[in-house]
Amino acid sequence: MNTSNSSEASQDPLEDLVVRFAEPHDAGAVRALFKKIFNEEMSQRHWEWKYLRPQSRAVVVYKDDNLLAHYGGVGTDIILEGAKSRAMQIVDLMVDPDARHAIRSRSPFYLSGKMFLESTVGYDNDFLLAYGFPSDRAMGLSEKLGFFAPVGRMMEIEWDAAKSRLSLPGTIVPVTIENFDRHVADMNSLWERFQGLFKDRIVCIKDADFVRWRYLEHPSKSYNVYLIKNRIYRKPSALLVLKFEKSGALLMDLVTRSLDLTRAINTARYITSENGKSDLTSWCSETFIDIFKTENARVRKLPVIIPACTATPGPSSETQKMKWWFMPGDTDYL
Repeated sequence: MNTSNSSEASQDPLEDLVVRFAEPHDAGAVRALFKKIFNEEMSQRHWEWKYLRPQSRAVVVYKDDNLLAHYGGVGTDIILEGAKSRAMQIVDLMVDPDARHAIRSRSPFYLSGKMFLESTVGYDNDFLLAYGFPSDRAMGLSEKLGFFAPVGRMMEIEWDAAKSRLSLPGTIVPVTIENFDRHVADMNSLWERFQGLFKDRIVCIKDADFVRWRYLEHPSKSYNVYLIKNRIYRKPSALLVLKFEKSGALLMDLVTRSLDLTRAINTARYITSENGKSDLTSWCSETFIDIFKTENARVRKLPVIIPACTATPGPSSETQKMKWWFMPGDTDYL
């Protein structure tokens, strides 16, 4: 019997894993794994936009010089039932295909998620809550590992943007990186009004700073930001963010003075039509689907779950059920 071969065959390929928080020098390895998993490029500038923010975190798992897993998060300020708090959006969950078959306690995915959540989320950490937008399949895995429980679902809404049936409901003012400073006060005043509509809910803060970072400074996607103003009094009535696509537009975000969204959505339809697109689409958390069901809206369930962290001491998932206000702009990938 060849004992040396037997010893080599029985050696655990996942021994001596290094699990730690990511540092700037990990960017190249993270971007390479991102390309391998998602078949999509993440530029260095995009990595910096996402992960060099003070509130962002990531855990990496290495075997020697090989990156086996990555568990990322983008922190955000939230309003939790009327009070300011912080939450972590879980993003860029990646495991090298060659490392996906380990047992739970040795799995690179489990080790990265456990370290990330226990160090980041809950009563004793910097972020009280955690959320994300996993598929049904990914949600099932997170439940089995004891990381998350479902507390809601995302819905898709679509409208015809035919211009012939719409009239211009106000003055439309494009907001760009060049004129941003002139509109900060209007955006913040709209946000202050909007957040007051969610005293018993949970909403991510969408003030002027968020708009600048999320949309106007995005390194790889193009968005159009509009302030809608009353024609007579020139006061802002809505903030709309649209992403124009091949045949339609995606309504990424809206901030309004009330939860009667009819006028804001009609304005978004008008802008969509003016840009030569036929359909306007958006997402919302199922809790709020009724207020998005304006004229001729078409609705369907998405295979996208809203989760709550169960891995660390913190507010229970039961207290978060059907509480979140989410739109496409709350994701990191749309």
